[in-house]
Amino acid sequence: MDATKRYAGLATVRRSYMNQFFVHCPKCRGLALIETNQSYDTSDDKLTCQSCHYIEKRSEPIRYNATVQRACDNCGKSIEKTVHNNKEKVEELTISCSNCGQVRTYKPRNDAYGLHYENSLVGDPIFNLPLWFQADIKGEIFWAYNRKHLNEIRDYVSSKLRERQTMKYTTMVERLPNFIKFAKNREVIIKVIDKLSIK
Repeated sequence: MDATKRYAGLATVRRSYMNQFFVHCPKCRGLALIETNQSYDTSDDKLTCQSCHYIEKRSEPIRYNATVQRACDNCGKSIEKTVHNNKEKVEELTISCSNCGQVRTYKPRNDAYGLHYENSLVGDPIFNLPLWFQADIKGEIFWAYNRKHLNEIRDYVSSKLRERQTMKYTTMVERLPNFIKFAKNREVIIKVIDKLSIK
């Protein structure tokens, strides 16, 4: 490693790397790729497994909370009822007023939300599946979203001269945890990155 190597990466932010996520497939645990358009509309986001060819779209695991909030048309007291975790939109809810006992059928508001996988490791922000590139380093978790993100971190860690790329904002590499930036951890971080790169 060149002891005088200067970091010359682009002044990117973490969001610059959030169009692809390499994760463990929820079916076979093999390498899967999540692709997203980085917008707030996640309906086109898709997971494709490179091993078992399992495909999951973000629009598929949608659930609905059906909610009625209104005043009872008999006594005027507030009625609030929510039925959680519905696979389909609920067209009608029959509710009795807790004050007067009047039973009525109402059209509820259906609030959609996406389900996330249960995961105790660092997960992607779309499905919460374990990131493919992660490892324990001296009790700290090192992770990267994809190969481009991993390679940029490696370039930064392997550089002895690290200058600010811009004064306008804080870049991705400047926001890395301190354990990654410490010179004393340089060799072990690079070894871990190189091992992850061939996964």
